[in-house]
Amino acid sequence: MSKYKLSVIIPTFNTGVFLHESLGSIINQSIGFENVEVILVDDKSSDPLTLSIIDDYVSKYSNIKVIYLEENSGFPGRPRNVGIDASTSDYVIVMDHDDSYEIDAFEHLYNTITKENADMVSSNYFEEYKNIKEKHTYIFGPDFDKIKISSIDEDLRFFDIGPAIWIKLFRKSFLNEHNIRFLEGMLAEDLNFFINVLLQSNSIVYLDNYFGYNYKIRDTDEDKSTIHVRNKKYLDAMISGYYETWDMLINLNQEKYFSNVFRAHLVFWLTSFIASDISNMDKKDLAKRMGPILTEQLKYTPDFGETIYIPLVKPLKNKNFDEFVKASNNIKKSRKRRMKIKNFIHKLKI
Repeated sequence: MSKYKLSVIIPTFNTGVFLHESLGSIINQSIGFENVEVILVDDKSSDPLTLSIIDDYVSKYSNIKVIYLEENSGFPGRPRNVGIDASTSDYVIVMDHDDSYEIDAFEHLYNTITKENADMVSSNYFEEYKNIKEKHTYIFGPDFDKIKISSIDEDLRFFDIGPAIWIKLFRKSFLNEHNIRFLEGMLAEDLNFFINVLLQSNSIVYLDNYFGYNYKIRDTDEDKSTIHVRNKKYLDAMISGYYETWDMLINLNQEKYFSNVFRAHLVFWLTSFIASDISNMDKKDLAKRMGPILTEQLKYTPDFGETIYIPLVKPLKNKNFDEFVKASNNIKKSRKRRMKIKNFIHKLKI
């Protein structure tokens, strides 16, 4: 039996000073730091500062451990899996290396998952934009403190919670029983993991009115989170994760939930695809590969749920990917024009 109540897995890669805030928020948890196991999995950092910070914390605290990967995996899946496999407690949670927890987050999540005998408990979270901290959107509403289901069929709104893997505490025995681990070598690994849990769990709890995590939104040229990288490699890695998730739905005989799983994520992918500055040739390659997934979604939402994407529908159905790219570039230009007008009006009001 483990002496820890829960294990926190933190993949690191050239994290730098962000790690101080992340680990500080764990060390100060109201549940008592002595009850927490921290497993850092470094994905072959080349930054001396990151390695120095890791060494410093590991030397000071016996319950902070580090595993150094011999090769950089390029994506979060492998270090997360290595950390889960190395954890010794009954419950695990996976953190991003540049965020932080509210001081009572672990106590809140742990007490809930043990009291409710659940496989997973998730809460809401804060979004941080520089110095602005805002509550993430409610799924059920501020009057719903706790919602519990024994099957996803009981409330399909659980699909709308979103992956947000860092605010979800899992029963490790459940993950092992169903062989649930993160996809490796690709993105959308958190989506795949979360949906796998949703479809196979007999007990899930969501805390809509408790905000336990501070999710930093970094999307500038100088400082950009992985989720906001818009090059071919990352857009293609997301496609790989989507196909794996589609296959999972088929294997679990749950393809009826295709749109519930993909609707919002395909809008996000299209938004990133259109905003990217990659070449038209690369865009065509991506659109061709993504084509079957986008076409499947059109069966449920004829315009992907966003009227701005209507010009993409006809070329997609005709498999005319040159026209698809051309239409996407026109949408990008239109967005830029609207943004310029919006900024101009804003200046006039000032």
